[in-house]
This record gives sequence, structure tokens and C-alpha cells, in this order.
Amino acid sequence: MLPCWAQRMESMKERPNIILILTDHFRPDALGPSTPNLISLAGRGVTFANAYCASPLCQPARASIITGKFPSQHGICGNQAEPIHADLRNGTFMRHLQRAGYHTALIGKHHYLDRFGVGMDVSDDEQVIREYGFDSVIQVVDDDENIHNDDAYTRHLEEKGLLEEFRRVFEDLAWECRPHPFAEEDTPDGFIGGRGIRFIEGCDPSRPFYLNLSFIGPHPPYWHPGELRHDPEAMPEPLGTDSGQPVLRGRVKYQALSLSTRENRAHYMDKCALIDRWVGKLVSTLEARDLLDNTVIIFTSDHGDNLGDFGIWDKRFFYEQSAGVPLVAAGPGIRAADGRSGSRISKALVSHVDLYPTLLDLAGAGGSYDHTFRGRSLAPLLRGEAGTHHRAVFAELATAVMIRTGSWKLVFDPEQGGVIHLYNLTRDPGELENLAGVAGYEAVAGALIEQILAHRIRLTQYTHGKEEKRLQRVRVS
Repeated sequence: MLPCWAQRMESMKERPNIILILTDHFRPDALGPSTPNLISLAGRGVTFANAYCASPLCQPARASIITGKFPSQHGICGNQAEPIHADLRNGTFMRHLQRAGYHTALIGKHHYLDRFGVGMDVSDDEQVIREYGFDSVIQVVDDDENIHNDDAYTRHLEEKGLLEEFRRVFEDLAWECRPHPFAEEDTPDGFIGGRGIRFIEGCDPSRPFYLNLSFIGPHPPYWHPGELRHDPEAMPEPLGTDSGQPVLRGRVKYQALSLSTRENRAHYMDKCALIDRWVGKLVSTLEARDLLDNTVIIFTSDHGDNLGDFGIWDKRFFYEQSAGVPLVAAGPGIRAADGRSGSRISKALVSHVDLYPTLLDLAGAGGSYDHTFRGRSLAPLLRGEAGTHHRAVFAELATAVMIRTGSWKLVFDPEQGGVIHLYNLTRDPGELENLAGVAGYEAVAGALIEQILAHRIRLTQYTHGKEEKRLQRVRVS
């Protein structure tokens, strides 16, 4: 019989490696012909067609992923917020993976802290970031932040004698769409992808790992190496506008005002394609090291991007392409489509808060976490088991709350008069007919508001078990 330590090592070998590939501003409809490696990955697993972030903004969305809680629970309700409380840092899913024997690593953007415009070397934050549950950390901040701050990427450029030129070109960029001055491997996302490959090449095959490979793209500015590869004329016109010309709603600097919406979209898709190429290289590296069959890969984005739809160049809205996210999962224990029909598509309503229990279940550590949050493990869906998931999913930002059910989406904001959006997504998937305030839909809106109220009460109100047993006798079925 093997000694206890040897039994533990054998058990650890059977646990899958886990790679969470996280992007920024990647719309769900950006998956397609421009991303062949992601489509190939999806063909080995599951694509969730109705996946949503917990908040359509970077810092709260990312805090929700790692805690399994909504912004109203973890307290990060906007960018430039304070970090999550120490108790929450000690309870991230990465912390639980560490305790289960995983080596955990972060490469790229995290946005657990916001250092915009501070003028510092973010490596000084490394110890704080490790407290979130990482054994190794390589930090990269957004383009624009790296003009005044230093990170692993700027040090890489400095070592190659490129930093001064990079900052000079960026200052002159003025958020226009133009070629990146360097080769693909010397762009921020190329650097992140390259470091991810180095991590795979150097990992210890006897110990499972968790890698958060977090690209900064396709977050604007929409610049990329080489000439434009996507034809602007092939890009779809924006929804909800009368013209393909740029409009001034949202953060204006995020679009090149001298270009049409189609041209901006073509540059955006070039950034998506750049990330896709590095995903392909990562998968090839796993295959070369004989690790692919024991590695779960999950691809998603912190939120989407309106990209000119409804006249918006920003993400801070609840439209499908901003609150919706791509979500693809493949690897051991994940059932792919039968035959050669491509990716298995799940139409279940899923949320980023579901990733917390899902990743721990996949790692065999599902019994180690607090079950009081609202996320549900996707493991049964990944295995292809029959059953139901959420009847509704939610997202939050500022005082607004979104609910999405099978057919309906409602956005409620008391600061804007109550129900501001109501869409029947079965009949109107493009969200072109706002039924808020339209006669005949009062009962639909009222029922959805009741669900939002019930959801918020469950998030924020607690009681002791004794009182719960007495009080819940009056529950209406």
C-alpha cells in the first residue's frame, strides 16, 4: 500500500489542469470565422449561447468571477474601486485550488486593483495579488495605463530597447486605429500569450496547475500588428442606429472618430483574431507536452462591447453584446457534440458567478467552498447531463439591475424611473423594440420585477436557521 503522501500525489495526477482564458471587451458574436482556433476548441466541448457577466464593467465583473458573488455582495461596483475585503480574498476559487494542491498562476490583466494614472511599477502590487490565491504572477495593465505605469510588458519592451518608441507612438495614436509598431510577439497580447506558452513549457507535469491567462484585448484602442486583415465592407452595420457613421455616445476616445463604424469594427476583429492565434499556439503547446487531454480550457470575457450598436461605444449597458459574453469549455469530463456536427451548443442561462463552483467541481474540490452564493456549477451541463439550470440570470451596474429569463429581458433602475428596458428576445433578438411602458406588458414587467426583488432579498438578507424554519412556513408556492 502506498504511503499517504504517495497516495496524495497519485490523486493529484488524476486532477485536470485548468486554464481560464479571459479577455476584455470580447463580444459573444465575435466568435466565428475570424477565430478558427476558438471554434476548433469549441468543437471539442461546449459553447454556452446564453452566458452573461455579473456586471458589464471590468473591475466588478472580475471580482464576481473570482468570488462567485454579485457586486452588491462583494462591494466592487465600479472601476477605480478599493480591492475586495481580505475575507473575500481568502475565499476566492484560486485560494481553494491552492488548498487542493494546485499550482496557480496569473499572466496578464487582473484589474483587482485599479492603478490608472498613478505612475508606478505595478510589480509593487505583486504580494497583494498573490493574496488573491496565486503562486506566481505576471501583471500587464491596459494600453494607456502602461504609458504612465510600468509592468511586465513595459519591462519586456525596455529590455529590447523598444519602450521609448512604444510610448512615443502611443502618445501620438490619439486612440486612432493604426498598425501597432512592433511584431505580434511584442504587442501586449502577444507578450501575454508568449508568457502563457512559457508557463506550459516549464510546468511540473506531476502537479496540476490553474492558469488564468488574461489578455488585455480586444479592449480599445483598436490597434494591431500589420495592415488591416478584415474587410470593413464585410462588417455588419450597427443595430439600433440609422447610420454607420460614428456617434458620440459613450466614451468617445474608445473609437476612431475619423473612421466609420464598419472600419472600427474591422480593426476590432483584427484584435480578436490576434488573441485567437495565441490560443491556437497555446493549444499546440499543450499537445506537444502531452497535456491537452488532461487540461480543461475555458474561454470567456469579462464583458462584451456595444461597438457602435445603439450608438454606444462602451460596455456599461445591458444589451446582449455588452452584458452577454462568449463562454466555451473543453477538456476532460466535458462532452462534445456527437458525430461531426461541430460544437455542442447549450442554451441554458448561465452567469459568470457559475464559474466559481464549476472550476472547483472540475478540480475535485467542490466540497470546499461556501454554498451561500447564487452561482450553480456548470459541471452537469458540461457532462451533458439532462436537467435545468437557472430560470433567470442577473447583472448589476450602479443602481440598475438586469434580469434575463428564457424569453424576456428587463432592466430596472430606480434612478431612471423604474423599468427602462423590456425586450421579448424570442421575437426581438436584436432588442430593437423596447416594450417598457407599452400598454399590455404591465403584467410581464411586474412579474420580472418581483423576481428581481426576490433575488436581491436572497442576496442581502439572512436569518438564523431556527427563525428560517418558522418563517418559511408562510412561503407562497
